[in-house]
Amino acid sequence: MEKTEKEKQKEKEEQEERALEEHTRKSKLFKENRFMFEIERKKEIESLIKNAPEEYQPKLKQIQKEWDDTMKGAGTKHNRLVLAEHMLMDHFHNIFKPYINKAAGIEEE
Repeated sequence: MEKTEKEKQKEKEEQEERALEEHTRKSKLFKENRFMFEIERKKEIESLIKNAPEEYQPKLKQIQKEWDDTMKGAGTKHNRLVLAEHMLMDHFHNIFKPYINKAAGIEEE
């Protein structure tokens, strides 16, 4: 039986509430015990990678290692933000955008 719009909306609201509670918990853990936060973060990333299709797992592990290695040497919050922005934009311009353009039949300049 298909869910009604009301049921879907209620389910969505419950999911959002759980997500906010989890975010609050992790934010508190980050502030109070950075070491435990990092352990939990790494476990969640490993679980996510293990649940990805097997053919994507090596590339995902490589990307995560590059991210961790880069962030390890960042030093300050500001540097981490700058590095994260740089890595995101680099990925967008060098991987994502060319792939989308190729799929759309748009030639790169």
